[in-house]
Amino acid sequence: MPHRRNRTDDTNDSRRKFLKASGAGAVALSLAGCSGGGDDTTTEETTEETTTTETEPNTVTGSADDIPEGGTLTYGMSSKPDSSNVLVGSSVYSGVPLYRIYEFGTALDPITNEVKPWVFSDWTIEESDKPDLYFNMQKGLKWNDGEDFTKEDVLFTYRYCMENKPGQYTDVVEPIEKIEESSKSDWDFHLKLNKPIGYWESNTLGGLPLLPKHKWEGKDYKKYDPMKANPDNGPVGLGPGRLTKYQPDTSMQVVLDNEHYYDTLSTLDWREEHDQLIAGGPFIDKINFKIYGSKTALTQAFLKGEVDTHYGSMKTSKLSKVKETDGMSLINGLGSGFSYFGFNGRRKPLDDVAFKQAMTFVFDEYFWVERLLQNNAIKGDFAQTPGYPAPRPDYQFASEDEMMTHPATNAFDFRSAEAAVPDVEAIRKFLSEGKVIDGSSGTYAGKDYPGSLSGIKASQSEAKYDYSFGEVKSSVLKDHQSADKEIRVGGKTIPEVMDGDPITIFIDPPKNTPKEAKAIQRWADNLKSLGIPVKTQTLSFNTMLSKVYQQEDFDIYPMGWGGTGPFGSSAYAFFHSDNADDLSKKDHGSDKQNAEATLYNSTGYGLAGGSADELLSKARTELDPKKRNKLSAKALERIYLDMPYFIMDYEKMRWPVNTAKFTGFVEGLVDPPYASFSTQLNNMHLKE
Repeated sequence: MPHRRNRTDDTNDSRRKFLKASGAGAVALSLAGCSGGGDDTTTEETTEETTTTETEPNTVTGSADDIPEGGTLTYGMSSKPDSSNVLVGSSVYSGVPLYRIYEFGTALDPITNEVKPWVFSDWTIEESDKPDLYFNMQKGLKWNDGEDFTKEDVLFTYRYCMENKPGQYTDVVEPIEKIEESSKSDWDFHLKLNKPIGYWESNTLGGLPLLPKHKWEGKDYKKYDPMKANPDNGPVGLGPGRLTKYQPDTSMQVVLDNEHYYDTLSTLDWREEHDQLIAGGPFIDKINFKIYGSKTALTQAFLKGEVDTHYGSMKTSKLSKVKETDGMSLINGLGSGFSYFGFNGRRKPLDDVAFKQAMTFVFDEYFWVERLLQNNAIKGDFAQTPGYPAPRPDYQFASEDEMMTHPATNAFDFRSAEAAVPDVEAIRKFLSEGKVIDGSSGTYAGKDYPGSLSGIKASQSEAKYDYSFGEVKSSVLKDHQSADKEIRVGGKTIPEVMDGDPITIFIDPPKNTPKEAKAIQRWADNLKSLGIPVKTQTLSFNTMLSKVYQQEDFDIYPMGWGGTGPFGSSAYAFFHSDNADDLSKKDHGSDKQNAEATLYNSTGYGLAGGSADELLSKARTELDPKKRNKLSAKALERIYLDMPYFIMDYEKMRWPVNTAKFTGFVEGLVDPPYASFSTQLNNMHLKE
């Protein structure tokens, strides 16, 4: 039976529970982007604690006719963008400017999380084993170079991406069998799926940046440089902006002057239905982006008035200064993603669930969240932000009051014999006895665990390798005073297993992320005390991106995701083997091997170190939102137990803005400087 657009997906209930947990509203992009590790909040320890209160998105008064136009917003970044090519760029630092230029088929209502019309005006699905989607495009749209937006552009975008399979859009195009003009008079397009996709509204229709055929036809997407091809006006898109300057080491500029956007997308009816939103924006003329190279320098730039806002939260140690300074304000929200450590499951012993679990037992969450971040973050657990709670296991299988606090969310908390000292003997016993926290209730390394929320089990019920502890042989442990024993994996030391090297933990430059560096150093010291030889290696953010996502040449790395979305679809991109490079079969013609593409599943999960493929696939193909959320929650709990990622935290965002110059900001949205930046940009304007 056909279904028209705008399934609710329990959005009102989800939003109510989220507001109680974190005091913020909800909004999302259909895309995720990488960001640096979780160190946006503080550079020096303080005793200040912050609390969250229940906050509804505010009412913004005024109409477009009464709002002054003009002005330049200066937006600071701590890291440079990785590309001006939307099919290649994978970081939030590229996404912030590029998503002002490119538009997508559908949008998410920032207040209700419903899928709403955008470039596509209406749609329907005919459900079957191979569903048929029919949809229409908005009339009268033009590209920012003045050319008409036509049906050929839509067909070209889908067919180009289906043929080339750019890595970060693989999960969007993989289920599409064909797209063509519709033979039905009520519809412009017919899209045939090769299987049901539960996220068809947000992913299939809303997951691809629409590309102008007259610019992209015949281009190799891996080599195409839109700025080089069009240096004065940059990439051609349907959005309000033009990227007129792109010097990624220092600065970028987006000029907001696409009059065709203002006449169409800016004033869609659903935007006018909300008191919090003002239809008709953006009202400012341009955005100047400045790249500072470190978060400390970025913070100082805002405090000195060099920038009007910046990516990420204000550092905790400077919150009071912002609050006390006339003309500066903080917009409250919660991160749209999470910060995490990724483990390369292709490498022994990081392919063993037991070993990864034991490593996380000595990560000191108290030191990280309460001391370093001063409670301006929430301790991590599942790979789904509480900002979008519907797919989370605790939301689906525990009570509302137990969101983020249920004991099953604390399975890997720091094991300590006394404050800040890891319980080395208990963890060694866990490993040597071959234990795994597999979802069964019990006591593990001295901590009680009630069993999984969903009834799911880990991929392993016992350790993959035999672990023992003996004489210290590795040099990195001989230099560590507390290392009295060294782990053996099947009788061999880790350097003997890993081509002569200890386990390497990548870190961002400590001057850029000093708190993250302190947390990782404490983790590394605790691992050494346990008897696991590790070392750290400093890399710039973009170098780390390349090592992790193009070369898959790493052991452990810290990073973050933003813009992950409310429907659980990001879990498929991050953790399904379809989105992993099978390096183990590189010389054997594997159909999964795709070393030149940027694939989101950097850890190889599903190919090694466990798998949630079956659950992720079922969730992805389930059209009923309630059933899909249950399946996603089970998949996320297995992923939690299997540990391809260890989630460090979810950020409580305090977005700094210049309120001496600008007004119109919307409180209570998720991730105001990235995932909800379009909403903020369309509302903000000069003060009278």
